[in-house]
Amino acid sequence: MFRVICAALALCISVSTAHAQQIDIDGELRVGATSLNGGEGIGAADLIVGFDFFRTVPLGAELGFYGFAGKPGRPHETYAALTWNDTWRVGFTRSAYDTVLISTFDHAAPRLGLDRVEYTRALATVEPIRRGAVPAGLSYTGRFGQTTVVASAHHASKGDFTALALAVSREWENLTLAGAIEGVWAGVVATDGINAKLGGTYDFGAARMGLAYLHPGANARPDTLALDLAYSATKGLDLLAFGEISLDDKDDAYGVAADFILRDSTSWIVSATESRSGTAFHATLEQRF
Repeated sequence: MFRVICAALALCISVSTAHAQQIDIDGELRVGATSLNGGEGIGAADLIVGFDFFRTVPLGAELGFYGFAGKPGRPHETYAALTWNDTWRVGFTRSAYDTVLISTFDHAAPRLGLDRVEYTRALATVEPIRRGAVPAGLSYTGRFGQTTVVASAHHASKGDFTALALAVSREWENLTLAGAIEGVWAGVVATDGINAKLGGTYDFGAARMGLAYLHPGANARPDTLALDLAYSATKGLDLLAFGEISLDDKDDAYGVAADFILRDSTSWIVSATESRSGTAFHATLEQRF
């Protein structure tokens, strides 16, 4: 499926370019290496490509994936949906839950991020990654001034689960607040229950702080506090400290990183982390879109 999606992305981009329609690429691509498990290379992506079919009618499509490639295989979730006016999406859509408060580990240490997807991602994303249970769904995105609301509904026959999700975020000059909830009704493979998260970030200028409370109940993980700090030491260098501290003290993870910003869309990130997998070092090249 991973290769099929990549081929479809290339085909749709070429077709859209041939018809001179607008292409929107949103997300990140990452390649790197980690000392975890004796040393591994890893590729990671959280990317959606959208394009319009017509100039005057707001009908389009999106293709993309969130996933990883390396020694563990290619665990991933794929997206393929028809879109209307960048508001409605139907097909294999991204969960609303995944649009806010994503783990810093995805950015600074993606191999450890793979181990911890249950903490900040929807069950509708975790099930495809862990068990290949890809849900079909419908989503809505509304923007009201500085407030964004995203809602989605998903169902997978494999795994026999239905998930409803809602995310809300609000931006001010220096402050962003966000929250999300996902309700899950499941069969024998997935877990019934609620995933929820609430948090925000504050920009002090040279420094930024983020704090979130995570309740990944449907993903069978303990409640957790997520904290991240970023400081712009010099132009082109950000220093990071981040952690996810579980309230049962059984699955903590934290780390520090240096983010060398090569240009606005490209970074080279070197990090050290501590988790139940032990101390590890990571180097990641990230391309943002």
